[in-house]
Amino acid sequence: MPRRTILFRLSGLVLAAILIMAMLSVAVTFFSPPPFRPPVRTSDLLGAFEHPAEPAKGMGMREVRFTDSATLPPPNQGERCDAAFSAEVARLLARDPGDVRLCVTATPHGPQEAGFPRDLRDQFSLAVRSGAGWRVATLPPAPMITPWHIRTLGWLMLAGIVLFGLCLLVVRSITRPLQQLAADAREAGIDGPAFRDDPAAPAEVRQLAAAIDGMRRRHSALVTNRAELLVGIAHDLGTPLTRLAFRIEGLPDAARETARGDIAEMQKLIAAALEFARGRERESEPVALDMLLADRVAVLDSADAPARLLSAEPLVVSANLVDLMRVIDNLIVNAQRHGGNAELSLQRAGAFAELIVRDHGPGIDPDAASRLFDPLYRGVVEDADGRPGIGFGLGLAIVQSNVEAMRGTIGVANHPEGGAVFTICLPLMA
Repeated sequence: MPRRTILFRLSGLVLAAILIMAMLSVAVTFFSPPPFRPPVRTSDLLGAFEHPAEPAKGMGMREVRFTDSATLPPPNQGERCDAAFSAEVARLLARDPGDVRLCVTATPHGPQEAGFPRDLRDQFSLAVRSGAGWRVATLPPAPMITPWHIRTLGWLMLAGIVLFGLCLLVVRSITRPLQQLAADAREAGIDGPAFRDDPAAPAEVRQLAAAIDGMRRRHSALVTNRAELLVGIAHDLGTPLTRLAFRIEGLPDAARETARGDIAEMQKLIAAALEFARGRERESEPVALDMLLADRVAVLDSADAPARLLSAEPLVVSANLVDLMRVIDNLIVNAQRHGGNAELSLQRAGAFAELIVRDHGPGIDPDAASRLFDPLYRGVVEDADGRPGIGFGLGLAIVQSNVEAMRGTIGVANHPEGGAVFTICLPLMA
């Protein structure tokens, strides 16, 4: 069975909308035509005055209103009193001309006989003297909104609701697979499982999922190859470094200490490279983040570069304890080294735990902030006292890698009062 495309679904929605509106138009035209006010025949109107005790009869007479007035009321707005019409009505009723007044609208509809209307279609008022008062027959203006208008509006609203429901179904059938695809892309990562197949997804969405899955596999293979190459190089460097460590023992004391420092720095670089290249799939466990912060601050605090925990709400996250400890230690040590101190705070931000690490150093170069987490990017590395520091550009890359493995985010900015601010957001345990 061929997959239904987005174009097919949208075309079906448009066709359904056209058919529904066409059927509604046909139904209104043939089965519920607009109502027209029936004309009031002059003979029926005069008969109602000749026999006032009998109910008014005739087409259109049910809309005529009869009232009694002690005085002759003025004509209604828009009416024109015609003496010739009034005299003709008086003749037909066998009354004096002064006892009858007929007022009609300025543009009467319908055929006329000898200038006198046979049918009255528009607003009119006929007043005939009755004893000491007047009996008045009035046809009020046609209402702007009739029951037909209400019924038609109801059918239109019903059609709109049906079309809106169809639109929701079609849009949902398109957006739901896209939302599922986005969720799979967020959760899968580089080494995660393939995207889930949705038989109801449009063909375009399935093609997009296959393209993203193929790109992810190629990216995963590239990262794996580079990681294996990095591990191999780091491993192979261990042997010559060990030989060098034995050979420098015969050097003079000053040269030997300098060489030992260089070897130690290279060993740190190799250790950092291996740490960055290792897999990120680690077991997670509930971690009391506030207690872990207090422990790491107590361990890393020193008189020359103090570390302080300003505030910490009791929050629990799901993370690998070792990875999370490395993240915290790296940020504290960086703040101490480049800013002279480290100030930490922990607070709840919706469904996330927000960890803020601030120092009082020179801050971050805005041009370098976007590359700060790139592997092997060092930027300007100086200690708090202005001397060149030791850095290989892998520390923050490892921090970001560990944070993302915990489904968190990390960002950096400059504090308005000076210094750098690192912000980590980790999802709280439900």
